[in-house]
Amino acid sequence: MRKRNRQDLNRLSKVSFFSLLVLLSVVIIIVVIAVFLRNPNMYKDFEQFTLGTYVHLKISTKSNPDLISKEIFAEMDRISQKFDPYKKDSILYELNHSNDWLEVDDETFALIELALRYAKITDGAFDPTLGRLIDLWGFSHFSEKFSENDGFTVPNAKEIEEALNKSGYEKIQLDYNKKAIKTNGVWIDLGGLAKGYALERAYQIAKTADPECSGFVEAGGDIRILGPKFGKDFWIIGIKNPRGTDSVSYIYLKSGSVATSGDYERYFIKDGLRYHHLINPKTGFPANGAISATVISDDAISADAFSTAAFVLGVQNWLFTRTVFPKNNSEVFLISPDQKIYKTDGFSMYEKIY
Repeated sequence: MRKRNRQDLNRLSKVSFFSLLVLLSVVIIIVVIAVFLRNPNMYKDFEQFTLGTYVHLKISTKSNPDLISKEIFAEMDRISQKFDPYKKDSILYELNHSNDWLEVDDETFALIELALRYAKITDGAFDPTLGRLIDLWGFSHFSEKFSENDGFTVPNAKEIEEALNKSGYEKIQLDYNKKAIKTNGVWIDLGGLAKGYALERAYQIAKTADPECSGFVEAGGDIRILGPKFGKDFWIIGIKNPRGTDSVSYIYLKSGSVATSGDYERYFIKDGLRYHHLINPKTGFPANGAISATVISDDAISADAFSTAAFVLGVQNWLFTRTVFPKNNSEVFLISPDQKIYKTDGFSMYEKIY
């Protein structure tokens, strides 16, 4: 009897131990799942083609990352459609083909007003009225790279002169009371601003859903930081070698935005010469004073606009860039055609961990 009781106790002990193991395993699984769902250091990646390029979202959030990504990409699609000047049902197409004052919505008015402000700050190097020139050169459709076989031709002097005469940001008139715009024959193209605006809207959407979210949004090489890596560390971003596959420098960011404009992004080769999409508003030809310009700013709109302007200004106007841009909270890293590097005084602080 005593032997049987001992056997029963042993059997009960084994069952209890097994039950304890099962219970412990279940608890561990529940804890792991809970940590995975709520740990702000867990990142999720999303990618979608919009704005004429691939957009990459990397986000860590206590909110629902899938819903945030859907809202962000939907907003970017909306901006892309609304501000495409060559799409017949867009507001910019309507503006560009209007001969009179046209009342617009608050968003359109504010964005064009902002574009004109950047034009004045940069002494016209950033000019949102180059739509006719961009179309003349064939860059009105999106593509990252063109070749000699794509049917591109270099416009003649008369064609460029005619397009230049119908360009110039000073020609645009704004009626602040009626929120109306008159283009006076120029074609508005916000290509140097719209991507930055879309990235800034993505930032706002993510932060509204979760003020403590972390990660970044990247579109065609332009980046808007959502928050520090793992909540405390730097994101390390390489500055591309415009004539190679490596990086010429690295920058360290926990916030803000960085944008790069280069002659290697959208271009075609004709008779051995490279023609790119960054047009000089004064000559009507692709700007030739730089091959790459990277700008760090507090927001994506400034980074986008100032990188375009810095590229157009080139090394010939480096003193202007070096003086004016930092006053507008923007630091510049410029690569000249002979591949020399020019940096504003405050840029180096982003090239090291502090």
